[in-house]
This record gives sequence, C-alpha cells and structure tokens, in this order.
Amino acid sequence: MLVILLNKNPMLNKFFWKCLLPALLLLLATSACRTIRVEKPAERYDAPEYHPQYSNINIPLEVNKVQLKKLVNKRLTGQLYADTSFDDNDRDNLMLFASKMDSIDVGFENNFMTYRVPLKIYLRKRIGVQLLGVNLGDIKDADAAVALKFKTKLNINRDWSLSTTTLPDGYDWIKTPTVSFAGFDLPLPLISDILLKGSLGDIAKGIDKSVKSAVDLRKIVGDAWTAMQKPVLISPGDSLWLKLSPSQLSSVPIQGKGGNMISSLGLKALVELYYGREPACTVNPELPPLKLTSALPEQFNINLSLDIPLSYINSLARTTMRGYTMSYGRYKVIVRDITIYGQGDKLIVELPVEGTVKGTIFLAGTPEFNKDSLSIELSGLDFSVATKNVAVKTASWLFHSPLVQKLRSRLVFPVGEQLRSARAAVAASLRENRSVENFKINGQVDRLEPDQIRITPASVKAYFVLTGRVKVSLVVE
Repeated sequence: MLVILLNKNPMLNKFFWKCLLPALLLLLATSACRTIRVEKPAERYDAPEYHPQYSNINIPLEVNKVQLKKLVNKRLTGQLYADTSFDDNDRDNLMLFASKMDSIDVGFENNFMTYRVPLKIYLRKRIGVQLLGVNLGDIKDADAAVALKFKTKLNINRDWSLSTTTLPDGYDWIKTPTVSFAGFDLPLPLISDILLKGSLGDIAKGIDKSVKSAVDLRKIVGDAWTAMQKPVLISPGDSLWLKLSPSQLSSVPIQGKGGNMISSLGLKALVELYYGREPACTVNPELPPLKLTSALPEQFNINLSLDIPLSYINSLARTTMRGYTMSYGRYKVIVRDITIYGQGDKLIVELPVEGTVKGTIFLAGTPEFNKDSLSIELSGLDFSVATKNVAVKTASWLFHSPLVQKLRSRLVFPVGEQLRSARAAVAASLRENRSVENFKINGQVDRLEPDQIRITPASVKAYFVLTGRVKVSLVVE
C-alpha cells in the first residue's frame, strides 16, 4: 500500500525518502540501544603476604700483605716484651726487654701469617759462675738486635673473640750481645741463644696480646651491626633509601694465597630499596653468634619494591580512556568513565558506557611486568564472566570489537625510569665506597629481575631483585 501511494504521489515520495525514512531509521536505532545490567565483581584484597628474598651477601676479603704490613706496623709499636725480675721464670737471673727496632715484615703461608720482627734487645744478667777461671759473679748489661720469626694462626670464635696462636719459628741475630770484661768484649752467643730460646715463647705471647688488644673484634662488628640497620639515602634526587635488616653472620677460615690473606664474610639479611620517605626500622642491637662455614655464596640480592598507587592508576586510566569512542560497524560505544580496583590477584576494570549499549561492563586482567617496555601491563585482560553471560544475549558483537585491545594498549603503567635510577644508585654506591674505616668496598650490579606483583587496597606493589657482587679490600692511609 505504501509503495502504491508513493508511486502515485511524487511529492509524498520525495518527502518520504528525504525526511521520513531517516527519522524512522533513527527511531529504530534508538529503540535498538540495549541496556546492559551486569553484577559488579566484588572488591577483594586477599593476596598472600609477601616475603622478600633474603640476601646472602658474600664479602670476599683479600688483604694484600703490603697493606697488612702497614696495619701491623701501625698497631705494634714500642716495647713488646718486658721481664723485670731476676727471680721469675725459675730464678733465671735474667731481665730482658724487647722493643720494636724496625719495620715488621709480614707474609702468608698456607693458613698462617708469618712475620719477621726486628727487635732491639736489652739484657741484664746476674752472673754467678766461673768462666775460664775467672769469677763473673756480677750484674752485666748487654745490648743486642735480633730478628724473631713467628707464625700466627688467626681464628674468629663464635663469640666474636679473636684467637691468635703465635708460634716461634726461629730467629736471626742482627747484633749478638756482648759483656764487657777487663777492657775486652766477651762474645756470649751460646749463652744468648739459650736465653732467647727460653724467652721466645713469652715474646710470642706478648705479640698475641698486642694483636688482641689492637683489634676488639666484637666491638668493631657490633658497632657495624647496629649502624648498618639504619636506612641510608643513596639517591637524594630520587628519594631512594636502602634498608638492611641483618639476621646472621658467617665466616670461612682465613687462608694465605699468592702472598695475600684470603677470607670471606657472609651476611644474611633483608636488603630493600624504598622510594619516598625514610622507611621505618627497628634496630636489633644483639650481635648473633658467628656461624663458621666452609663455603659462602658468591652473589648478593637487593629487594626493590615499587608502589604504583591505585589513585595514580585510575587517574592515568581516566586521562586516556574517558570519552573514548569506539565504532564497530553499525555499533558505537562511548566510555563515560573508568574505575580500576582489586580482586585477589587481578585488577577489575569498571567501564560505564553508552551508545549502542548502555550500562556498566567489567573486565579483569592480571598485572604483569613487561621486560621489553619496563612497564606493568594487564595480562589476559578480558570481559568478566558476568559481563560475558549478559552480553552474549544482548551485545555479543562486543566480543569482536577492538575495545579490549584498546584497553590493553592504554592501561600500561611504566616503571622503567624508577628501575633504571634504582640500579644506577646501587651501582654508584658500591663503587669505591670507603664508609667503613680501613676498608674499601667495590661491587657491581649484574642484573635486575622481576619477582612478584601484589595488589593491596592502596596500590599495586611490584617487587624486583637486583643481583650483583661485592668485594672488600683493606686500606691503610
């Protein structure tokens, strides 16, 4: 009937095709706009508590004999032995005073420290014997110079006391003692050898005592143990803090190799990096017993935590997605707003839309670290199960639209700048850092690896691990 009327009335025909038909199509399109009602996925934060990796920091300690010689000579000075009585040592009728005469030479041999100690000797002997028919019952003084040789084995005990076992290893006379009689110098090398052989053990004990008194190991390590627990600002410009929470110290036996002393200390600790304010810390002043072991790991780990606040994520998402219009054939969707929140290990994307469909749709994705772009992305982002169940009946075309791909490309949160600055700051702090007296610290960061990602009510926390090597050398100015 409509076709007949249009054919008989040209004016009506023209009005229909020009005005009436578009209005009818618009009305049909409007009536085709479907309202989609999807149950909102519950907001939930139940990710397991994160336990950062402990670092087993191996500190190879290589002491060059030249440097150790400086240290030994700096600390062993003046009088090393004094016997002030004729009546002690089974009434040996001898007083003996030994003081350092020249530089002490130091070396290493297997697990012993060897050293040659040039000493100036002052002897006072009470003599009451007949020698060559002459009565020498008198007190005689003599000067001498001798180079004593010793081997010292150093051990660190579990209570952080230092054990030194020094054994005589012979001696070389530089100047033999003599006793003046009747205008002649009477050599007494035989008597002097006997006297010195009896005194070598006492001189060794004196050296051991000097070494122990010079190195209060428990105090040195205890002070370092307490100090290392205070967070350190390693990059003021980035507000990057390093926090160390030690739990155990270990050591391998001291060895000599290539003329140097080789040992290693092992520190088990949580080493963490934080951006922003100085992290809170609770200092544990109790120095743990030393753990003695035969081997230590060669690398250390530093845990880096990056916080991406959900407020920032939502702000960035709204900047990039609010008002976005997607056309797909004869369908059109306009994104009115976007909100992102957590549900377990996933992020939920809440998307109010209008256009061909009207309502709120939901998508879910798992935050993952992209090594290539150094960013956090939503892996597996797709419509939620509830959205699929509803849309399959009213707007199945959404599944084929580019909406999901567009969201995947825009919901990207870069962390590369923070990672690069953290790695650079750690590397810089390891290069020739002389913050510990008499020691120079050298190290390097080998790589940075992602660890875990957790979702909290306030942020997405991304955890990374920096691995590297560190070496400590003795320095004496």
